[in-house]
Amino acid sequence: MTHDHDSEKDTEKDFEDQTIVTSIPDLNNEKEKHAYIIFLSGPLMGKIHLLSHGTVSLGRSNDVTIPINDLGISRFHAAIDYKNGHALLKDMGSTNGTYLNGQKVQSSELQDGDKIQISSSTILKYAYQDNIENIFHNELYKMAVVDALTGAYNKRYFEERLQEEFSYCIRNEVPLTLMMFDLDHFKNINDTYGHPAGDFVLEHISTLAKSIIRSEDILARVGGEEFIILLKATDIEGGLILAERLRRLVDESQFEFEGNTIHVTVSMGVATLNKKTSFSDAEALLKRADELLYNSKNSGRNQVSH
Repeated sequence: MTHDHDSEKDTEKDFEDQTIVTSIPDLNNEKEKHAYIIFLSGPLMGKIHLLSHGTVSLGRSNDVTIPINDLGISRFHAAIDYKNGHALLKDMGSTNGTYLNGQKVQSSELQDGDKIQISSSTILKYAYQDNIENIFHNELYKMAVVDALTGAYNKRYFEERLQEEFSYCIRNEVPLTLMMFDLDHFKNINDTYGHPAGDFVLEHISTLAKSIIRSEDILARVGGEEFIILLKATDIEGGLILAERLRRLVDESQFEFEGNTIHVTVSMGVATLNKKTSFSDAEALLKRADELLYNSKNSGRNQVSH
């Protein structure tokens, strides 16, 4: 009995020792966060720069922290001051301005996910996260499929999805509608108000389109001022209703940019794959939507053709 009692004591002691060794650390401790800027487009696309205490300057000059070979950027364009987890974006008297989430700024504190544009081609993102690897992979994926300026999908992604959806709809006898649209007299907007205004209009057009389509629909920017929406399981009637709704929404919207009100219209073409139409392949359907778009342009613009 004594031996058994001693064994129980030993067992209890072993258990206590094990309990101490395997004690769980405090799970409420926050992971340390770091600040980064990620180049989404332009000559440095894909570059990730870790911000540390101090100032990072951006421009065309070799005397800045991050030189960028982009003629749309001033020699000393913008800077980011980083201190104690806070980042302050400052314009350095640039010619074309510094834009934060589409708004021109002289100085503004950055928040996680903010988008900074310093030329028509160079766009970067501020991230304040705890895992650079996740940021890197997520942003690489986005850069591969998303247009940095407008947030719409890019042409390459659209073309891949069009092939997939066309094949699916042929096999399952499901309708597929393409809605292609183009901004009217876009060159005049750039010439009159400047390229930053043109970029603002493109971004706002994308936002308007996203506001009225379904989550399963695909909005893509396929050219400078040309967009297309792929409407799955949608026949011509549904496509025309959506097209007219978007045309009217753009026509009636106020595009306010730096004190200027810019009137914008779009021309549209809508083509549908269904039992009544015979398209040999996805390219033929796309070509038909393009032809209908130019019918609208040649007929006076600001209208829908089908």
